[in-house]
Amino acid sequence: MRSRPLFQVTVLLSWPAGMTKLWPKLAVLAVLLALCAGCFYPPTTVPPADEQERTLVPLPFDLTWDLVNKVARRDGLRIDVADPNHFSLEASGPRFTLQQADCGTIKSIAGEYAALPEANSTSVYNFLIKPHGREHTMVEVAVSYNSPVKVPLRPATDVDCISRGTDESRMLKEILAEATVTHRPDYSRRTPSTASTLSEGPPSEGPSTVLKHRVGPDPSNLWPSH
Repeated sequence: MRSRPLFQVTVLLSWPAGMTKLWPKLAVLAVLLALCAGCFYPPTTVPPADEQERTLVPLPFDLTWDLVNKVARRDGLRIDVADPNHFSLEASGPRFTLQQADCGTIKSIAGEYAALPEANSTSVYNFLIKPHGREHTMVEVAVSYNSPVKVPLRPATDVDCISRGTDESRMLKEILAEATVTHRPDYSRRTPSTASTLSEGPPSEGPSTVLKHRVGPDPSNLWPSH
């Protein structure tokens, strides 16, 4: 008969006989913990089409560049990178919600539910602003989202969420609306008084226009008249 190793015999002798009955229960508990831990499934939302992320603005490049900066700041975005030479603008946005992006699905013993963005989630708006002729500008905006996702009994992991296209569509609508009230200053429109003043120019400093004021009383009044 094969002899058992010395350490194995020692363990068997020192292990209480009643503890061997706990092994089946421990195995069941391990299975339940594995089921409760749940599984994470990446987002399946289809990213927005290119047509949803760009629009043609009926303004020259310089006016459109200022307009996009204005709309971004008005919406509470923080401008991080502004590079007109490369037609790019990058801005950071606030925390986002499930209506803005898909962060995946969590399945556990409690059921299936959407992964929620955490309080420290981030959103980044990338604008591409390029001239399209002399009087038009093409504007593209793409938003990227990132958030930690907590799966039960597992460590949190960062997830790149997929945009649903709501922020891109809203931003482009605001840009087009602002473009309808944006115009280049018209310096040809002046009031008549302003135009006449500008046409006359500054007063001449020649001798004929210099007014000579007499200092002191008029000498003719110092003598009585006869």
